[in-house]
Amino acid sequence: MNGERLKNSGFARMYLWTTKAKYTMGIFFIVHVLGYLLLGLLGLLGDGAAVTLDFFTAVQMMFACYLIGVLQQWILPAEKLSRARCVLWGVSGVAATLVFNLVFGWFRSFPTWYLILFLLFVALGMVAIILGYYLQLHRETKHLNRRLEQYQKRNPGKQG
Repeated sequence: MNGERLKNSGFARMYLWTTKAKYTMGIFFIVHVLGYLLLGLLGLLGDGAAVTLDFFTAVQMMFACYLIGVLQQWILPAEKLSRARCVLWGVSGVAATLVFNLVFGWFRSFPTWYLILFLLFVALGMVAIILGYYLQLHRETKHLNRRLEQYQKRNPGKQG
């Protein structure tokens, strides 16, 4: 298979799609791990119920975050940004985190408000991703409009 065929193949499209999902997975894995450990530190400072992150919990979080990344690519690709898609992805990501928590008991030994705070932390991360999409698309639109204006000035007879 030559280079041009590879670049335009279904494999290339799937590879790029999965890569974008893994970027999101990595960001949310950091959000999950730091949020979990910060709440554990809060427990240590408060009532002494500190938590550390064990290997199996980290792997569970990694799978939850991969699911969030796949959901983002499926529901909210950058070229289809809309309010409804943003809300749907946000709700699905928080729901995925909640389901993984309920199945694996990440906050079983803590008060309920720890889980609520954790879910808010995850939701805030999702809002930050959406804001990044919005800003990226805004900048790209400005750039493309500028390029179009330059083209139109250079080629006045080719409009319309």
